[in-house]
Amino acid sequence: MFARKASSKNGKSIPQDWIESFSRLLNESYKKECTQHGRYFDVYGQIFKEELLVIVSWLSEKDEYVAPITCFLSCEPEHIGSEKQVKATQENFIEVVGLFFDEVFATDEWDQFEPNWQEVNYKKENYFFKLSRENINLTLEANKLLGDDFEDEEEEEQDQ
Repeated sequence: MFARKASSKNGKSIPQDWIESFSRLLNESYKKECTQHGRYFDVYGQIFKEELLVIVSWLSEKDEYVAPITCFLSCEPEHIGSEKQVKATQENFIEVVGLFFDEVFATDEWDQFEPNWQEVNYKKENYFFKLSRENINLTLEANKLLGDDFEDEEEEEQDQ
């Protein structure tokens, strides 16, 4: 389960055109770094009743098992109450991801992972983030193979 809130179920995918546009923006903006490291950006997102979730992974082009750098961003329901709020939150998420990867690329040995959800304030708005080595594509594929029963069991274990 990617969502920050255990109650976040039955999310809808963020529109594919926005996902593709964000991926393209990141890959073009960081073309030098992507080429230098043989990596690319992949974006995933869902809209739940309780939160908006965007996940950005910097993945290896050649080997899906090379650990990526992945940034998860989430927000509270009041940030997604209207179409205008969703758009503003998505724009802020784009900027936060850019600031994060600017920091990653500023050093050769970046390793400031934060696997637990943390709060961050940006433009007077509170959001949540976590930073991991998780390969979202592999997790999604594993979840497909394991099916819905696995996700239900996993959620029950987290609730205990």
